[in-house]
Amino acid sequence: MKSVTSYRQELKERILTLSLKEFKSKGIKAVKMDDLAKQLSISKRTLYEIYANKEELLKAGVAYQNDSFDARMKCYAETHPYNVMDTIVEFYRIQVLENADVNPLFFSEIHKYPSVISMLKERHYLREQESQAFFERGIKEGYFRSDLNYSLVIYFGRMMRENVMQEKIYQKYPMKLIFQNFLFVFIRGLCTQRGIDILDQLIAETDPTLG
Repeated sequence: MKSVTSYRQELKERILTLSLKEFKSKGIKAVKMDDLAKQLSISKRTLYEIYANKEELLKAGVAYQNDSFDARMKCYAETHPYNVMDTIVEFYRIQVLENADVNPLFFSEIHKYPSVISMLKERHYLREQESQAFFERGIKEGYFRSDLNYSLVIYFGRMMRENVMQEKIYQKYPMKLIFQNFLFVFIRGLCTQRGIDILDQLIAETDPTLG
């Protein structure tokens, strides 16, 4: 017989998985807490006992997604001796899978929840700290140029990401196209000729539409 703690954890994961799926497909505003409770076959009281309001639920869902992404990337890096180019392509593949069909309303409405945005900024900051070591590794492997200022590169990457959100570029172009252009225009520009050759080969194998 499952313990109360085990059941509670499984229920939380079910709630987060369903709610994030609904938020992404319909937009945040269109999703009601009562409707989620019905879909989960639980009482409204149970749902509100775990997540007091929609913002708390959204924040937990986004954190859960980010934790899952980080775990997948860590597992990928530790399972085999992949180089930085393999890691970049895997990063691209997962991001496209997770964001390709997201309703643009999700991206625009998420900015109405300050605690969620604050959490995302903190996570982006932590990833930026890790990026420096990643670029240094790429230089040692011979895939990244050694004559660039990677502190500036990280800064430019942040500005590009924030501009996509602030200017709502995702309303005009699909997220997959945005990721593709970021990969080719930004990441490709950091590569040595060896890095470019490997990146082009890996991308062609991973995403035939870019071949």
